[in-house]
Amino acid sequence: MDDLLPDLGISDVLQQRPAGIGSVRHAIRIALAVTVSYLVARWISQSPFALFAPVTTLLVVQTSPWSTLGVSIQRILGTGAGVLLASVYVNLVGLTWWSFLLGVLAALLIARRLPWSLGGQLQIPVAVVFVLALGPGSIEQDLWRVMDVVIGGAVGLVAVFVFPPRPKPAAFEAVMRDYRVAVIDVVRSVGTESATPHVALAPAEVHGYVAPSRQLRARADAARRELVLLVEGAQWNMRAGGVSDDLEARALRLRRLSGIAVQVRGVVGAANRLYDREGVDPMLTGAELDGILRDLIALMDAVLGTAGHDVGEGDRVAAEVLDGVLMARLHRTADDVAARKSQMGDVLASISMLGRIDHIRSQLLDYPAWQS
Repeated sequence: MDDLLPDLGISDVLQQRPAGIGSVRHAIRIALAVTVSYLVARWISQSPFALFAPVTTLLVVQTSPWSTLGVSIQRILGTGAGVLLASVYVNLVGLTWWSFLLGVLAALLIARRLPWSLGGQLQIPVAVVFVLALGPGSIEQDLWRVMDVVIGGAVGLVAVFVFPPRPKPAAFEAVMRDYRVAVIDVVRSVGTESATPHVALAPAEVHGYVAPSRQLRARADAARRELVLLVEGAQWNMRAGGVSDDLEARALRLRRLSGIAVQVRGVVGAANRLYDREGVDPMLTGAELDGILRDLIALMDAVLGTAGHDVGEGDRVAAEVLDGVLMARLHRTADDVAARKSQMGDVLASISMLGRIDHIRSQLLDYPAWQS
């Protein structure tokens, strides 16, 4: 599951990106943290503008301790370096249009070389623009500007680490359920459309089930993103409960569902070439394919679960019975197709279709929790 679960190392923390504001509760958390940051900066800082502290807090407070740490490190290092270098620079050369241009350009060229997220890279040029716009100041003022950044980052970290938001496994499970429904709907569409007589399609035309099939990749990516958010939300989170213990199991369920989806896309590609095409006479009729796919859907429901259940919460006894029904039907149909008199190429295409479906059947046997 290493390819699904994030590394959570130094490289990952420096790639953290600021997320959206999200819930009302999170917005309230940010507002309170920014206010506290402003008050602390006004109390401690000797800068005439207690500006960098609340701005830093505003940008670093995220929905999990891990992401807040990553954004804070990027913000503190990037803004601190940008403020310090820009302050020295503007005090040495003064502020003119050409010094402003060269300063911003140098900041951008330095930032693009950093192995950070885009948000982290932009901290340096943004800080440089702030300092140049405020104009030259004393070295003491410049150091206090840097200190304000540290104050803002520290307040942001405290705001999340002291009472962090709970990770949300329900969001991951909801995306997984949508993914399951999409996979089964594609299978159903292939059977229904293949069994319905159509006028032969144009060479460049595809069946209606092809577009939803292509969208399965996006659904897999969405589930992966939710899994990553769940892992990061549980990291260093004292309110994570038992979420951390189930992460590998969730990753395994996602990997197996994605593997099934890949094979379903293979069935889609084969059916799209085999049915409703001029000059193609499949030995496996559309009605036969529809019947087999209906049995496959019944097995999917038994293994993957149905509406109201998380993916994988199936019925073991029913799955074993339905697996036997589908396997017997596949073998019987394969024997019938092979016995029909036709060109060997036509027979092979239909047998290949049956083989793809049998592979999905075997993948389903490995899916349930009782097999993992």
